[in-house]
Amino acid sequence: MKRGLPSNCGCGGRITKFTSSTQENPGRPFFRCETRGEDHLFKWVEEAMLEELEDVLPKVEVHETEIAKMKSEIEELMEIALNNKIEIQKNKVVMKCIVVYACIVSLAFGAYVLY
Repeated sequence: MKRGLPSNCGCGGRITKFTSSTQENPGRPFFRCETRGEDHLFKWVEEAMLEELEDVLPKVEVHETEIAKMKSEIEELMEIALNNKIEIQKNKVVMKCIVVYACIVSLAFGAYVLY
């Protein structure tokens, strides 16, 4: 029998959810093939749900690991971006100083040539 929530019976018949009315399992939901019969699907809903959870948990753990790795990478990139921003600010100051120095040299050279 297939694990998890059933979508169809081995016979190809549709699966429907019912509620038990027996004394042993009053109100307990189950899946059953609409065809009925011994060789057709019957599964308690809570068993199907448990199987679904058991099958999905390893996938969730993998995603948790991947998310943790991505968070770490994002933190590293944020630090690099901050360092780059600081370096850009420093370079702007250096460029302004170079422009001012070039202007002073140009003025001095112009004054020297004129006299």
